[in-house]
Amino acid sequence: MGILLTSLVAVTSLLTVHIPHRITPPVFESPIEAVSYVMFDLDFKTFTREKFSLKRAYPHLDWTTDGCSAPVVGNEGRSFNFTQACVRHDFGYRNIKRLGQFTDATREKIDEQFHRDLESSCATQVRTRKIRCLMWADTFYVAVRATGG
Repeated sequence: MGILLTSLVAVTSLLTVHIPHRITPPVFESPIEAVSYVMFDLDFKTFTREKFSLKRAYPHLDWTTDGCSAPVVGNEGRSFNFTQACVRHDFGYRNIKRLGQFTDATREKIDEQFHRDLESSCATQVRTRKIRCLMWADTFYVAVRATGG
């Protein structure tokens, strides 16, 4: 009886777990609207969670990435993991360029979103790691603004 009761408690406790809301990506008439939606309308957490459904919804967009092309440091370190922020940044640059919409203003807008995404990726860190993560986020952002890439 003890095992049965324990199993019942375990199963019922799973029923109270919050399951994140899944999105249904909207249909857009133009690729630039879809790129804008993915880049600027979705918060970072939703982008990260829904990336694969977004790829299925918008297969005509360029989803290729080389991750964070930061020499020596790469995508992650002891206090940070910027992989998903770099994925979305690559998505923005590649698609905006491909659609002929790349200007200084769009570059700045994409880079500012990148900075917000970097900071969002630091949000779950504990205090001391979070401080270091935010310092790395600023470093990555400054490097992208300086190098254009």
